[in-house]
Amino acid sequence: MKLYKELADWWPLMSPHTEYEEEAGLYLELMQKHHPRIQKAVEFGSGGGSNAYYLKRHFPITLTDVSGDMLAISQKLNPDCPHVEGDMRHLDLGERFDLVFIHDAIMHFTTAEDLLEVMQNAKRQLNPGGLLMIVADEFTETFKPQTHHGGIDQGKRGLRYLEWSYDADTSDHVTETEYVYIMRDKDGRVFTESDHAEFGLFSMAEWEKLLEQAGFHTHFERLAYSDLEGSYFAIMATQREQ
Repeated sequence: MKLYKELADWWPLMSPHTEYEEEAGLYLELMQKHHPRIQKAVEFGSGGGSNAYYLKRHFPITLTDVSGDMLAISQKLNPDCPHVEGDMRHLDLGERFDLVFIHDAIMHFTTAEDLLEVMQNAKRQLNPGGLLMIVADEFTETFKPQTHHGGIDQGKRGLRYLEWSYDADTSDHVTETEYVYIMRDKDGRVFTESDHAEFGLFSMAEWEKLLEQAGFHTHFERLAYSDLEGSYFAIMATQREQ
């Protein structure tokens, strides 16, 4: 996506970190419920670092992403956190953590093989008794075509966006999302960009089966966002005893 590369500098205007406080609080509550003694955490696919901005107040967190441009945005927001560029399927940080957290970046994987690689890699980097928490945007059971819009002004710059998600082929594990961005730069010039992304869509049973194959017990926790309609769940995965 352009938004994670050449347009990454506009990310804070599309998705400001101040909009993440409530959800980060919901995630923290579940993290502490399933692992009350988190001493060290890592986030795979941390993007602009908005969730980490709130989570780092409770435990040290290392931030990783495949996009160096997005990590540069996060470093401005979270200069106190280690940042590592790499693919969450293969990234080896050379240490172990009590928590591996994956937010909606997991949605960019559209095959079960890729998801399994992510899960297996997370398990390799967890301490015994560690927790893998995945927050997937949608499941087969919950997906509905929808539109979103938003954006903010920041000084003389501004951005507004329209996002349209749909499922063109219900026989596969892929959904599509179209984006239109309208941007105003610091000189007052207004221009538009379009973007496209494909996201994975799997049933809860498929998630559970893959996590079991990777060596985890799975529990789904409902997420009650105050500003979103629909059903949302977090996947809480704990390691099975060998």
